[in-house]
Amino acid sequence: MRGAKGRLISIWMPGIHGAGGSTITLMVAIAMQHLTSKKVLILNMGCKGNYLEQYIKNDMDVRFSMDYLKSFGLGISAEHIKTYSSKVNDNLFILPNSNISNEINKVERCYYEQFIEKSLEAFDFVIVDLGTGLSREKELFLDKSDVMLAVLSGNVMMLKDIMDTDPIIRAYMQHDKVMPIVNGLHEGENDMMRLGRFNKYLGLRTSFGISYDLHIKEAACFEGRFYSFLKRELNKKRINYGIAGQAIELCKIITERLLIEIDSIQDGVSLVGMIFSKVRLRGELDA
Repeated sequence: MRGAKGRLISIWMPGIHGAGGSTITLMVAIAMQHLTSKKVLILNMGCKGNYLEQYIKNDMDVRFSMDYLKSFGLGISAEHIKTYSSKVNDNLFILPNSNISNEINKVERCYYEQFIEKSLEAFDFVIVDLGTGLSREKELFLDKSDVMLAVLSGNVMMLKDIMDTDPIIRAYMQHDKVMPIVNGLHEGENDMMRLGRFNKYLGLRTSFGISYDLHIKEAACFEGRFYSFLKRELNKKRINYGIAGQAIELCKIITERLLIEIDSIQDGVSLVGMIFSKVRLRGELDA
């Protein structure tokens, strides 16, 4: 059993389904485990239409889900969670959400409080895909998060309407621990200017940008091998701007917020690529 309490990172989409929350959840989890060599649990708390497990289905065999753990009720332990989490590699595990209707397999809020506590005993990082919208359980995960990534689509008018009509979503979006991630930046755009418009229009202090190409969509959506694809990119001797470069920079931002050191980054990381990643992700360039 680990001696220290782990950290909870929640990935949440305040807008509509399809903004890329599951892909970013996997990207962060795989890169965090790769860069820190810590024990990481990927947790799917999205709806039944969430495809997170499908994106890595040919990289591993998912055996169990949250359904098995709910039978333990408040007696759930860290060992139970480790036992029923499926192994991706020696330090990376995944636990899908329930496959049974919530009305049939319903548990009280206190169960999830115990589940979060015991998960953070078992793992150094618990990275949870909350999907879209809010519920009592999702709000609990957001409230207990050490860092929250709010994944945003490019539809700023829709997002503003949601924030204007739902004060709870607005409060989460403007919380100190939130990192708004604008997904879908494109080559040739002035990313710093676009992120600035997002911040101003939505009343955000800062936001971050990310983009990925057709190779990622093919690896995840068509091949179900996103894990092996990203690990191959992260293991390259020279990492240029792209999904691996963005994953490294995004995890550096997260670990800076958590005051956690990254073990090492490959000697072959392209400095020029990292600079472009930093500009695109942070909307800033510091020497």
